[in-house]
Amino acid sequence: MQEATGSDLKFIIEYVKQRRGQSGVRVLLNEMNKPSILFTTLANIGRTQVFREEIYKKLIEAAAVTLGGDLKTRLNQLGYALGDRAKMTKFIARFSTPKQLVRLIEDGIITDVPFVKSSVNELSKHVTILRVTARKSGENFLDVADGYVTAVLDQTEKSLTITAKKVTSEEVSFKFKIG
Repeated sequence: MQEATGSDLKFIIEYVKQRRGQSGVRVLLNEMNKPSILFTTLANIGRTQVFREEIYKKLIEAAAVTLGGDLKTRLNQLGYALGDRAKMTKFIARFSTPKQLVRLIEDGIITDVPFVKSSVNELSKHVTILRVTARKSGENFLDVADGYVTAVLDQTEKSLTITAKKVTSEEVSFKFKIG
């Protein structure tokens, strides 16, 4: 992901509003505006406007703090919401193979989750590994990517299952059994 649209930012803000109400949005804006002011009101965010990846990263982290509780769990929930928002698989999964679906998940992570990069290795006809690696200052977003993958897999009806998941501080990898 290189940049985010205003609709991406509005989705996260709306997610916080559903969970914490309008007061949660005010707390989110206060958290976003530390140490310098980025947004004075939500009207400053146009749906088609383009924002730097750093702003999107800061918004997701501020949303996780605003929602409260365990930061790791909240980031995972935000990732699940982003994966659920993608809804790419309900239509596409009917017309693609499980291997193509793993490639679609890789592309989705690249476009929807900031500060991570992903790659796919096909070990055999029935085993594929998806690796999500944190870029500089992106370790927290491995949890977002984990939630994203879970949400996309929950939407599919394919014979694609995770047989192993390895989590380190710099990478999360998913081993898929196809078939």
